[in-house]
Amino acid sequence: MSLFEADLQLAVVKHLKWMPDRITIEAESLVMEGWVVGLWDTQDECRFLINGIDFDDVAWPLPSPDLLDCFPDIPQAAASRFRCTHHFLDKRELFPGGVARFNITDRFGEHAWSYRTAWFLADRTDEPPVPPVAQIAKVIGSGDENAFLWGGATIVSRFACLLAERFGRPIASFNSILDWGCGVGRLTRHLLPFGPRVTGMDMDLEAIQSCTAALPNADFMQVGLLPPVPVDDSSFDLVLGLSVMPHLTEAAQDAWLAELQRITVPGGLLLLSVQGLTQMALYRMPKERKLAAQREGVHDACGVVPAAGASDAEMYPRDILHSPSYILSHWGKYFEVLDIIEAIAGNQDVVVMRRRAD
Repeated sequence: MSLFEADLQLAVVKHLKWMPDRITIEAESLVMEGWVVGLWDTQDECRFLINGIDFDDVAWPLPSPDLLDCFPDIPQAAASRFRCTHHFLDKRELFPGGVARFNITDRFGEHAWSYRTAWFLADRTDEPPVPPVAQIAKVIGSGDENAFLWGGATIVSRFACLLAERFGRPIASFNSILDWGCGVGRLTRHLLPFGPRVTGMDMDLEAIQSCTAALPNADFMQVGLLPPVPVDDSSFDLVLGLSVMPHLTEAAQDAWLAELQRITVPGGLLLLSVQGLTQMALYRMPKERKLAAQREGVHDACGVVPAAGASDAEMYPRDILHSPSYILSHWGKYFEVLDIIEAIAGNQDVVVMRRRAD
């Protein structure tokens, strides 16, 4: 094993730790299945938690030869799957505040940073209509509506906890939120219960039409591949951009960084996701891509960068990796870069930024 391969596998252990494959709610029980990998903690020290309470029944560890293929150097990778069950009398008890929280911890349980590896599921009783399967597949790569829902709820819930922990700002304290690259509203649908006005922007007209119909309490607009957008200066005090930057050329990224700077209020916060080591490991990306990103700052796996004046189809989507140093120095020309947090946006890293005061 090379040091590069070790770093990729360790990123999953350190920052992602576990993932659910399936969450099923029956008449009187909830069943969660998935996998968990660790390094220093022994398997008998793991706790499987729902809303901070231990699951009633846990089958663990179960065989997982597929994970051994992904993480051949992680201890017990070949037996890292689990199936756990929680029994209830009233389904409403599963969703305190409208959302269920799942986590796998060591024997000490949850703590102030546990939200970074927790997964969340919103109560579907109160959920707006789910997008068509084809639109879901366009966003997450499969038509699994449950994964679409718990993925969106997880990212929004983690962002909410991050903003509260890092800045003392609950989402309800923001006046106007931009869901930049909203797709079919995967994040927007979970932002709305917090209260602030939410605006979604996306290139995909069909997605915007679907959002407008399903989420009438938010504003949506179709935008082009490149700015400007028909929005006043200093319109938003929180900007979320999930998996947008990894699909834009470097020139398009710069154009949007300048536009986001224009439409964000001084002191406003931005959370933009990028591909990091955890996603590389899960997607089995070759280490050569990371090495290229370290050399180049921005590495495009799609090959030759489109020339100026290329069509939208040639310019989008790209497959971009950034080096952290590039983000800190180059994005730092537009915003104050405060942090890069690994694997908090599903399996992508998040760049935390703030617009400087004028």
